[in-house]
Amino acid sequence: MSMKIVKVLALLLLCNLANAMDGVFDRSEEVNRYVGMLGSSVGPLELIDVSKQIYVSGISDARLAKAIAERLMKDLPKITIGQSDNIQYGAWMVKALAATGDPSAKEVISEVIKTTKAPRIRSEAEEQINEIEWHHRANEVMASRKNFNEGDDMRVAMLLNELQSDDFSLKQDAAYRMSWDKILDPKLMVEIAKQVQTYVDNGKHTDNKAEMVVMSHYVKMLGYSGNAEYKPLIRKLLGTPYLIDRQVHIALKRL
Repeated sequence: MSMKIVKVLALLLLCNLANAMDGVFDRSEEVNRYVGMLGSSVGPLELIDVSKQIYVSGISDARLAKAIAERLMKDLPKITIGQSDNIQYGAWMVKALAATGDPSAKEVISEVIKTTKAPRIRSEAEEQINEIEWHHRANEVMASRKNFNEGDDMRVAMLLNELQSDDFSLKQDAAYRMSWDKILDPKLMVEIAKQVQTYVDNGKHTDNKAEMVVMSHYVKMLGYSGNAEYKPLIRKLLGTPYLIDRQVHIALKRL
């Protein structure tokens, strides 16, 4: 085989590897599991847990959205005021459906608003119907494998995708997920510290409320890290707007 052909084959291999890394996560196994449970005879309490898992999964999948919608609309007429477990189940199913970000979710949730007998479910539906497009955008960002190498934790890569987004609402979502699940992976903390340093370098002044909220969350996570090396950086934020400054004092005490 000529050296020229070898070089071409090597180049093609590198291109294929690059394309694989730039692709999206294969979530089909999770989707199959969720769809199977939604189509089974499991009751509301079990499906509350399933709905919560779907809500935070970052999965956009039309088949999953259809399975949630079918089960929800099948059970909805049976849910009445006073059935606390069933009402909680209905509300979480609405949240799970919206979290798929699937366009079909809007029509189904609109029908829930019109037909449900439970005010809590209606209230959740009225809130979530406005979040569908945001979930779709967030799921698309999290789905990318750009920050993933074989052997990595998929959740960390997904959160890193959000942190590196230009959308402050996605950065805030990542920080919130990290705080809730106590995910303090070094890759995430390094990215947060880098963005906080950029904020400091830019003069620590902004009229952007969304940016201030994100920075307050970032400082909170640096405090949770337990890494005293972040103290000098955090101290640079003393005297910033109260929203951030409050978290600065808390974080310094933690460290």
